[in-house]
This record gives sequence, C-alpha cells and structure tokens, in this order.
Amino acid sequence: MESTLRYIKRFITYAIYGIPVALIGPSAYLLSGIAPGAELWAWDYVVWTIEQLGPAFIKLAQWASTRPDIFPDKLIDKLKRLQDNVEVHYPIELVEKTLSDAFGADWKDRLELDPNPIGAGCVAQVFKGVLSELNTKTKVAIKLIHPHVEELVKVDMEILTAFGKFIDKIPQFEMLSMGEVLKEWANMMNEQLDLRKEAHNLSTFINKFANEKWALFPEPVQGYIKKNVLVETLMEGSPIEQYMKLSDFEESSKKLKLKLSDLGCRAVLKMIFFDNFVHGDLHPGNILVQMQPNGEPKLVFLDCGLVFHAKSEKDHQALVDIGLSFMKHDGRKAASLMVSNSKNTIPKNTEDFVEGVQALVTDSESQSYFEHLGDYVTRICNLARDHMVRLDPSYFHIAMVLKIQEGISLALDRELDLVSKCIPIVIKSQAMRKMGRLNFFDSPEEFQKNVDSKSVDTIMQEMGRTQSKTK
Repeated sequence: MESTLRYIKRFITYAIYGIPVALIGPSAYLLSGIAPGAELWAWDYVVWTIEQLGPAFIKLAQWASTRPDIFPDKLIDKLKRLQDNVEVHYPIELVEKTLSDAFGADWKDRLELDPNPIGAGCVAQVFKGVLSELNTKTKVAIKLIHPHVEELVKVDMEILTAFGKFIDKIPQFEMLSMGEVLKEWANMMNEQLDLRKEAHNLSTFINKFANEKWALFPEPVQGYIKKNVLVETLMEGSPIEQYMKLSDFEESSKKLKLKLSDLGCRAVLKMIFFDNFVHGDLHPGNILVQMQPNGEPKLVFLDCGLVFHAKSEKDHQALVDIGLSFMKHDGRKAASLMVSNSKNTIPKNTEDFVEGVQALVTDSESQSYFEHLGDYVTRICNLARDHMVRLDPSYFHIAMVLKIQEGISLALDRELDLVSKCIPIVIKSQAMRKMGRLNFFDSPEEFQKNVDSKSVDTIMQEMGRTQSKTK
C-alpha cells in the first residue's frame, strides 16, 4: 500500500509540473520573436521544473544542454547551469552526521571539511577538505550522496522502465527496444547511488589512461570509500566551458580550443574503440582543463559513476567492426553487422534497412555528412524504426556519448570532422589488439616500436578509401 501511494504521489507530481511545461514550452518557442522577456521567463520556469522533478530529469537536461543544434539557444543557456550547479538545500549538520556514520565520530581528527560546497549534481554534493594522515596533509574532495535521493530515483526509474515497455508495444517503436534501453539506464542510474562503484570506475580509468599524460582522473583514497561517501584527491582546474567561450580571433586562443577539441575526441574514441569502458556522463561540467607551465593543456574527467561497456569481447568487436565499416563508407556491411547482432528482427525488412543505410553513406560522400556523427547515428536509428530492425541497446548508449562529446568539441572547433579523428584511434586499437597489447601508447614513436608494422600497413591499406574521402 505504501509503495502504491508513492507511485500515485509521483504521478501527481509529474502532472503538476508537466502540464504547465507542456503548455509554456512550445508557446515560448513560438513567441520568441515577439516577446523575448516572456520567453526567458518561460525557460526559467522549465529549468526550475526540471530541478523539482529530480535526478532522472536533470540528467536528461544535462544532455540537452550540449545540443544547440536541437534546442533553442536561450533554453540551452538556461540548462547549462544544471551541468554543475544544481540547487541543493539541506543543513551542514546532516552532512556531518553522514560523515560520522561513515567514518566514525572522530572523523574530524583526520578530515577537515570546508562547509561551503564546491559543486552539486543531481545525485551528490562535493566539498573541499584536507585529509591528515601519517603527518601528511592532502587536499581532497568529499562526495556525498544526497539524502533520500535513492528512493526518488528508484521510483522514477521504475516508472520510466514501465513507460519504455509500453512504448515497445507500439508497432512503430517496438524494434527500438526502448523498454530494454530504459531498464539499462535505470540500472546505471542506480549504480551512481553507490560511490564504491564510482571508486572502482575511477581506478579503472586511471589504469587504462596511465600512458595518456594529458588525461587525469581523481584518485579514490583507500579507507575512505563508502556507499554514500567517497573521498578522492582534489582535482583543480578551470571548467572546459570557459574555453568553449573563447574568441577565435586570437591565434593562441584558436589553437588552444583546437587542442582541447582534439583531446576530448581522443579520450572518448579511446574509451569506445579500445578500452570498452566509456564515461557515460561527460557533460561540460564534468571536464576541467589544467594548463601546464609549458602552455600545454590536460583534461580532468570527473564524476565517473556512470560507465558504458559492451557485455563481452565479441559484442565490443562487433561495435568496432561496425565503426570501421562506416569509416570505409561500406554502409551495406555496417548495416548487415547491425542486423546480425540484433534481436527479433523481421527478415523481410532487413534488405530495406541495409539499402537505406548505404544510401545515407552515399549521401554523406557528397554532403560531408560525417562531420556530424551524432546526427548520423540518429538517422540510422530512424531507419531501424522504419524498417523494424531491433538494434542492440549499446548503440544507443554510444550514440549518446558521441552526441555529448560532439556538442562540446563543435563548440571548440566548428570545423570538426569527428570521423577523421576516429581513424588513427581505430587503427591503433585494431593493430594492438591483433598483437595482444593491452596498453594504448601515447606517442607515435612508442606505438611504432611496440606494434607490428605489417599489421598497421594492412589496416591503413584497407582504410585508404576512407582517408581520401575524409581529408
């Protein structure tokens, strides 16, 4: 009975906040040229509503804030404040009680807490601190899960999963497996509520990027890792959004922006094609820039509670093979691989889907469509829906990561060709996997020293057509 009342209460909340937004949002967009003041007020109301609805909706808003090609600019400006400045209201006494429960009543003897939070997300809040152990003081970040957020996420995720199953029953959407996708999203959202898993993810990223000196991750402090509290090394730097706003008129600023765009793409493509371990929450608020004395930037990746990965080596290899086929402009092979790895596809629609994908690839050769890989993936998903092909849910997860990174990198480099950046990453991953190498070497010299040149030449020859088309 109590559970039923919670769901009824949540549905009422959806209605109270959702109905006004459904009316105000479209009206604001239509009246943007007539009453700009009213439009800004309307978008403020939309953002306020999202905050009231909680973590699941804030996560969706964070993604939307990186897509100026889809949403109005004025709404994007409003949504950006949700990237790292979610409003949270609970007393410092509750924070101290949480730390006492986690580390004992004497935690203040070892851990000095700055009561002013340095950031708040939809799931957790972060404070600065100083850890004193063995006569050594270390600057740390202290991350705490918001009180009562676990119960709220559980209810929202169960409702969204049920909604996805309902969508799956509609013939036009059945093959997109939205129920399964939302179920996996719910599981990953729940994983973010256990900071022990984030600590494990951080350690994994640190290991996988050990040779990439330009990429940094916070390091969990052993002995201070609990389900609802995580102490990690404090990573200082400037939000990447500050660099996204730099003017291109100064040559130094333009070069720096191009460098940051390149590093961001390299990081994400490495995660996808080589590591099979992908940061699932890379909005701009989770990326800092550290400038080195020599003028070179490093990227700092925060908030690693959400990760994506293929379930097996076979599934990951299939994902890589599909990416290679697209880069070689072989849409038929890519589509056929998608179909062979799909579930419950209706055979009679397979040929139409394959030819449709090839038509998109052919169009891209004359229209430079590969400059917007996120949009390309969206059109593939539309084809899957139209031709009743059930795609592997992992494609949707990867598509979301690519879309978010594309939005960040395009803000830094308006002439970005994301696929051309894929090529050296995929070449490395394929050649080194063939050689059984587990490290992703940073420099071309080290790479050539440790990888059989014949394997590289073979892959380069196979991809020659792609290189000529993406130059």
